Amino acid sequence: MKLTFSHRVPADDPMDERALFSKKGSLIKACEHSKNTMVAIYLLEKSRFLFCNLKLKELLGGCCERLRSDGWEYWYSLIDRKEVNRIKSAIADFITVPYVQDAITLKYHVTDKLGKKMFVRHELLIHEIEHDLLATNYIFDVSEKEKIEHCFRTPAHLGPNRCIKRAAPSISPREKEVLQLIADGFSSKEIAEILFISNHTAVSHRKNLIEKFQVKNTAHLVKRALPLLQL
Repeated sequence: MKLTFSHRVPADDPMDERALFSKKGSLIKACEHSKNTMVAIYLLEKSRFLFCNLKLKELLGGCCERLRSDGWEYWYSLIDRKEVNRIKSAIADFITVPYVQDAITLKYHVTDKLGKKMFVRHELLIHEIEHDLLATNYIFDVSEKEKIEHCFRTPAHLGPNRCIKRAAPSISPREKEVLQLIADGFSSKEIAEILFISNHTAVSHRKNLIEKFQVKNTAHLVKRALPLLQL
């Protein structure tokens, strides 16, 4: 994958990016004026990024050339090792579906070029503009929120009998479909056939749901998610 983060046209690139940015000039302008949100725009048909705004470049510390040459793999290299496989799987599943679909929201830790760890909320949406399918990445630094939420965690001295009701995690419509089929007793292979997705994708959804609901296995997942399925 290649990434281009300037408005110039690379000599070896047959695509007329000047025309692309001309068509989407207002979009690019809005992204550049964002002071608090990191934004990257990805062209699905070309499997590469077209743009990242100044706020995202601050995080990357001037390493846009690495992004240009290594694409998503460089971004994944910034993600915490314990979280990277889950994030790679979720993003790969999302951007390989060639039609406009619901947004996904991911939360994970990245380390910037200065070695500072940051907790981010990454929202990924797909839009069609003048026959181009664009995946827009909105990345928010929510490190301060994480610190505040950490203060509400149950202290160890309260022990396991202290019951605190946890809010149900946010899941996408597709994940809810998978969750319902899991609750109905279908295997990952059967879910893949019903939803016309790969077996790998079905397994990934199951693993992601188990992680989101912070449970150990499928049985606990169904028990924990039952109130959500009844909505």
